Amino acid sequence: MKLFRFIAIVFFSMPCFSCAEAGQQKEMKAEEIIKLVKKGESVNIVDKIIIGDLNFTAGSEPFFLNAEMVQCDVQSNIFFEHCVFMGKVTSNGKIENIDVQSRFLRNLLFTGCDFRGEVDFNGATVFGMVNFSRTTFRENVNFNNLSTFSKNSFFQDIKTEKNFMMIYASFAGNLNFFNAVFGGKTSFQETSVGDKLVCKNCVFNNRTGFDMITVYGNSFFNYAKFEETVDFSWARFMSSADFANATFEKTATFEKTFFLYTVNFDEVERQNLIFTDCFLKNSE
Repeated sequence: MKLFRFIAIVFFSMPCFSCAEAGQQKEMKAEEIIKLVKKGESVNIVDKIIIGDLNFTAGSEPFFLNAEMVQCDVQSNIFFEHCVFMGKVTSNGKIENIDVQSRFLRNLLFTGCDFRGEVDFNGATVFGMVNFSRTTFRENVNFNNLSTFSKNSFFQDIKTEKNFMMIYASFAGNLNFFNAVFGGKTSFQETSVGDKLVCKNCVFNNRTGFDMITVYGNSFFNYAKFEETVDFSWARFMSSADFANATFEKTATFEKTFFLYTVNFDEVERQNLIFTDCFLKNSE
């Protein structure tokens, strides 16, 4: 009987501990964040559940770049850590059918966060650091036409459950995806990386496109795993490219791919690799 009472006490106590831990993460409305942005104050938020859609264009007065484009400057330093976003997080919108885009003058940091809704930074410009490391994206992600000017942009250890698009983006410095896992379709088509591109130890579970990408520094795809087709057609690797120990489960297309320096395919099974009219100055 004593043993039964002890087991019962332990069993019924466990949910209480879980509830207590969950209760530590308090809710915060997206409107409260926009108020900080409007004042130009730093946004430094840790361990919060963000309720509602967060659109950074609501944080500043828009001004016209031209007849078809309106821009909003975000003066605040943006920092979120271990936060859960229940709604959409966006940096763009429309005013009377005119496109509105955000320009972040300082850092844009979301580390260890959980995005339950769509994430859309299409057309955003960031002058500070970009960091989305250890973040989970549960809906579609859009970083198309993103422009960054910092030395480093970090997407290490991210996990995506649906589509991840980073098309026509421009990074002045390094772009780091080390240890990322991509669940949905993924595309980096025509993205430009001013220094190193790190995709080491990444897992791509769905169709992936690196077609027409340009990387000016070294590229690292070693130990990456491509479970579906991947396209490197018309890609330009202006420095060394390392694919050592990468795994290609389906077809990997290298059509008119440009390798200016060395390219390394050591310990790679070649049967799924298709090279057509490539420029290879040297290989290892």
